[in-house]
Amino acid sequence: MKGLKRPVDYLDEDEDEDEDQDLETEHYDSYSAFIIASAPRVIGRHRHRLRHWRGPSATKGQDGQKKAEFNIFKAIVRHPNIFFQFAMRLSPDTMMDLYAIDKEFHWRLNKYSTSIIHDHARYHAPDATDIFTWDQFSRLCISDPTLKPMDGRPHLARDAPSLRWTKMVFFRDAVVREILTLLAAEGHRFPRAVKRVLMKYWVLMEVQHQKEREAFVMARAPHYWTDVDIYLFQMFLVKLDLHFSHPIHGRGICGLGHLLLTQKSLTTLRDLLNGSFTICYDRLAEIVLRTYPNEMMNLDDHPWLAPGEDNPLPESELGLLSHEEWDNTKPHMDSGVDHVIREGIRRGLDVQRYYLDFALYGYVDRKTRKNIPFARLYRGRRDMVVAEDGWPTEEEENAQVRKLNERFLGESNHDEEAPVL
Repeated sequence: MKGLKRPVDYLDEDEDEDEDQDLETEHYDSYSAFIIASAPRVIGRHRHRLRHWRGPSATKGQDGQKKAEFNIFKAIVRHPNIFFQFAMRLSPDTMMDLYAIDKEFHWRLNKYSTSIIHDHARYHAPDATDIFTWDQFSRLCISDPTLKPMDGRPHLARDAPSLRWTKMVFFRDAVVREILTLLAAEGHRFPRAVKRVLMKYWVLMEVQHQKEREAFVMARAPHYWTDVDIYLFQMFLVKLDLHFSHPIHGRGICGLGHLLLTQKSLTTLRDLLNGSFTICYDRLAEIVLRTYPNEMMNLDDHPWLAPGEDNPLPESELGLLSHEEWDNTKPHMDSGVDHVIREGIRRGLDVQRYYLDFALYGYVDRKTRKNIPFARLYRGRRDMVVAEDGWPTEEEENAQVRKLNERFLGESNHDEEAPVL
């Protein structure tokens, strides 16, 4: 039988090597016949599959010939136009599962990998796909499965986005969404464009050289930092300080926002907001020593922060994030927050004039002058009543200005309209 190993005839050492060849041949044939007769009967794998497969069975048509039942999934995959729309709308987990278990889906996705994977990521996370482009992350790219050449060189396949890149895009989009949602639940609302600003800042956090950070922030292209982006980022800083410095619900002081935005990514800020990362003195001191250089620590007045028994942090990790390539032996590198603030000053934006507007945004409606209810008020108590009056009306403002003028300036201008603050 095919696949059966050839039996071996073992001879005793004392047996004469010149034994008659006919006896040896006869002994070999009889032994082979015994092995073949006693061998198990092997069923082909394809026959075994067909016998136990519970899928749709073939049916007979009017002409008596077997006709396979209609499979809607195969029909969609084989359609030249519907397949792209179908693959683009799959959830990320479903895309991974089908790519792993279905051969035809796997083959067609490889054939159009660059366009399908990019469109799939853009459909589910358009902002993150536009900012975290796949050509920035060479470690998340693969060689083109269809072996299309790079730059006309047939011996070198071009790079193509991989499913690992899509997972990274979806993860970062979810992190930014969660940060804004958690802050909005505390009443700190933001314009919609802040989401893209935080993603741009995430790119800035990953840059590990001073000159590259400066060039990235100074560029005014839409994909880089515009004037509006600088305004919105500093609004985010103000709201973050309001959140951490809240006397009841806050978790720290204003400097905590700058510290968390100087880390390698926004996941630390997300973990602190959702409660998965708790602050204690030892843990916070360790983060501070890793983030800021020794010159800013003032170790003379705070000797317990110096490496020693009270501080188990090794000296090689002190000020790690304030140096290029995150190595304290490299030159100094400013934080991303400092780069954005400095760029706003260089452009002459006068952001300080809008700090009050940043603080009031999302609390009072400028048109109706009514308070905007906070999400916190509706968490546990449904009977909570929100005050309707927010900002004073224009008549009330003018009347208050008149009273202040009469009291401090001794002026009486009841007939003239007072200037509006």
